[in-house]
Amino acid sequence: MAKNKILEIKKLVKHECETLGFGLWFYDSHLLAVEKFSKMMLKKLPKANKEIVLLGVWLHDLQRIRVLRGHHAETGAREAEKVMENFKYDKSTIKRVKEIILSHSCNSRVMPKTIEAKILASADAMSHYVNDFFLEIAVAEQRDVKNFKAFVLEKLDRNYNKKIYFNFAKKIIKKRHDIVKSFFTMN
Repeated sequence: MAKNKILEIKKLVKHECETLGFGLWFYDSHLLAVEKFSKMMLKKLPKANKEIVLLGVWLHDLQRIRVLRGHHAETGAREAEKVMENFKYDKSTIKRVKEIILSHSCNSRVMPKTIEAKILASADAMSHYVNDFFLEIAVAEQRDVKNFKAFVLEKLDRNYNKKIYFNFAKKIIKKRHDIVKSFFTMN
């Protein structure tokens, strides 16, 4: 595995979070949590390709980080391809990473098929239950309460029921899911 390349990409993404207007909170609250949950799942699922998963971790949200218009996963996959080409990744690795980025949202035409794609989708969903993820979004995007609650409740349902592919991962996040859902359903 090209560990040094992945560390360089991680630094690049952190720098872009700091400088492109999305904010360092996204790196701290979301991306580091996606990395943590991905590594936890990689230990339980040793047949998965660690390099593909970790590249997906750091590149899956480039559309948001770079504040680009367009479909989140499709635009993000194109941006990820550019980054991986700059880091001299081979076409096969680029193709596999783009595939897991295209399916990580689980709300489009492309659903995760490979173990690596399922790990990224699951870790992405699990990351929304730690730190102050939803509160950070509310503040950053200045959302009104009613619409924001509807957004969070839809996202919580999709995260838990469609994006977390492994029962052991659901068990880890279940209590947090129930607490966050309860908080956003209060009147």
